[in-house]
Amino acid sequence: MKRISELVLYKDHHLMVFNKPGGLPTQDDKSGDPSMHRMAMAYAHRDLYLVHRLDRRVSGVLALAKTKSAATHLSKQWKEQKVKKIYFGIVPTREIPVSGRLIHFLTYDNKKNVTYTHDEPIEGAEEAQLSYKVIQQLDNFMVLQIDLISGRKHQIRAQLAAIDLPIRGDIKYGSKRTNPDGAIDLHAYQLQFQHPVKLEQQQIIAPLPGGALWDHLTLDLIQSI
Repeated sequence: MKRISELVLYKDHHLMVFNKPGGLPTQDDKSGDPSMHRMAMAYAHRDLYLVHRLDRRVSGVLALAKTKSAATHLSKQWKEQKVKKIYFGIVPTREIPVSGRLIHFLTYDNKKNVTYTHDEPIEGAEEAQLSYKVIQQLDNFMVLQIDLISGRKHQIRAQLAAIDLPIRGDIKYGSKRTNPDGAIDLHAYQLQFQHPVKLEQQQIIAPLPGGALWDHLTLDLIQSI
C-alpha cells in the first residue's frame, strides 16, 4: 500500500494511520506535552478515536478511527487478538536461540508505571505472549523482529528485560543509558487488520526511525518481511 507521507501512512473516510515518533505520547497525559492523538485531530480537522496505543517512547504504526462504528470494529479486532503486529527492537547481543516464543504473566504498578513479569500465573496477572527472531547482528547489539501476540502495557519491554535483553535506551527496564531524543529503540513496523467497512485485509508499514543504529539495518531483511 502506497503511503501518503512519512507521518501519514494511510487515510480514507473511515480511518487514518500515522507513524508516531518515539518520545511523543499517544494521548494527552499529566505531562501536558503535545500528543499524537491531538496532533492527528488538528491535521484531520475532526475528532478521531483511539483504538490502540503505543508507549510514549515507542515509534511506529498508530491507527485512529474517524467514526464510532469504525472504532468499535477495530477495537474488537485488537481485543480478540486478530491484529498482526510486527515490531523491530534493538537489544544487547546475548547468546540466545535465533528464534523463540516468550510467555509470561504480567502485573502493572500504576504508581510506578512499571510492568512486572512472572513465570507462573498469579492473582491479577495477565498472560502475555510474543515471538521473536534475531534478524541482524550489529557491533554490540542485535536486531529482533517481534511478533506481538497479545498486547499488554509495556509488554515487549518487560518480557525482553526478563531475559536480560532490555531495549536500547530503555533505562526503566534495564538499559544502561538513555537515547538523546528520549525514545527507545523499539519500533512498531507493521499492522495487519481487517478494514472496518471494506472488510479487506490492510497491511500498513511505518518507515524506520532515522539515526543511531537504525541506519545500519539491512533493508533487504526488513523489506522481505
